[in-house]
Amino acid sequence: MKMTKLPVLLLFLFLGAGHFAFGEYSFDLGDDFRLALGGDVRARYEGFNRDVIWVDGTAPAGPAVEYLRVRTRAWARLEMPEGISLNVRLVNRSHKVNSHIGDPNDNDAATWEFPDEVILDLLNIQFVDLLGSGLSLTLGRQELGFGNGMLLSEGTPYDQGRTVYHDGAVLRYKTETDTVTLFSFYNEWKDRLAFINDQNRRLRAGDIFTLGAYWTHKVDAQLNVDVYYMFNDVEDDFSDSRESCERNHPVDTNLSLHTVGGRVFGRLNDNFDYSLELARQGGRNYEGGRNQGMMFDARLRYHLPPETMFKPSLGFELLSLTGDKSDTSKSEGWNSLMMECPLWREELLTIMNNGVWTNLNMYRGDFVLNLTDKLKFTGVLAALMANETDFSTGGGHYLGTLFSAFVDYKLFDNLALSAEAAHFKAGDYYVHGQDSVWARLQATLTF
Repeated sequence: MKMTKLPVLLLFLFLGAGHFAFGEYSFDLGDDFRLALGGDVRARYEGFNRDVIWVDGTAPAGPAVEYLRVRTRAWARLEMPEGISLNVRLVNRSHKVNSHIGDPNDNDAATWEFPDEVILDLLNIQFVDLLGSGLSLTLGRQELGFGNGMLLSEGTPYDQGRTVYHDGAVLRYKTETDTVTLFSFYNEWKDRLAFINDQNRRLRAGDIFTLGAYWTHKVDAQLNVDVYYMFNDVEDDFSDSRESCERNHPVDTNLSLHTVGGRVFGRLNDNFDYSLELARQGGRNYEGGRNQGMMFDARLRYHLPPETMFKPSLGFELLSLTGDKSDTSKSEGWNSLMMECPLWREELLTIMNNGVWTNLNMYRGDFVLNLTDKLKFTGVLAALMANETDFSTGGGHYLGTLFSAFVDYKLFDNLALSAEAAHFKAGDYYVHGQDSVWARLQATLTF
């Protein structure tokens, strides 16, 4: 990979870390008013070979995809009497492409040229402890996620990690043992609030109305219970054109989707953490057929005694997402509408599947070593199987084996560095399966 631009940017971040104080700047405005200001800059030099997208060996000739991606955010929070706060965050992200699938390969909106657009990443008002009862309400553009991210974790999947927001309301009631969250969003296909250099980008499958409830009950440290329900209605006005659809997504994404599920999790003792989650989907797909997707996710982590050198831990996960069948009008596959994002950190699989998580049995193991207080290493091995082979080009169930590794180093309190890589060895699900690689260097400066 060409690295000519990254050292210059890293030097800028390194020098900046010595001049900016860590954390927010806070100002007392009097009469119980306080203003907090902050921001961050995240730089990623990233690349992957073309076989990540064309796993079956049909990739057109050409170099690997490589680009420098820089995201800048600035935020402000105005705290007012009675537990009221106003939150605003602006975001901008731009790419500098060294090589790309398109031609020309550094071309306007297609590759997010500088200065690109500045948008409102957050814009909400929050009411905390309403009526002194543990009730809170947040209205406006906000972020929301639950558990391991298997229900709701991404609101703007088509903008490639720039934002994850939702537009709507979240009402939360919290006691010592229970947290009940009610949420409702209406997310349009594009950002109607973009006010600087609007690129008119499509951010999601269509206009999505969301209504849901998530309840967490704590019995003790060993046993916690989540129960949830979410309804999504997708209105897709682009469904008449194959050219308008995203890779790996259906041409027509009109949908009514019901998801109900639950999770039990906790810490069994000083050594073991666990999580077991099960969910089922219903509603109707664009053809009027029933949605019948199911998801099962089991996780276990073993922590060695704290006096062990490098404080290691071992993680194990079994994930099962049902797959669709080609000979029915039903949708038997798990629909990942609100979780189309990297769920296991590496982005090789996310790029390969274009954010769609379905038709997958994953057997995953990882180990973590805390080499120093500031340096951590994570290694991962995962075997991937398809539930259904109806859309297989090779006829087999074995998707492939994924190897990935992550190194994280906190250079200063406000400057974090990381190196990430993944290697995928294709299996017999693909007729001419090709190995593929993905890698990233990242620096994040907070001020």
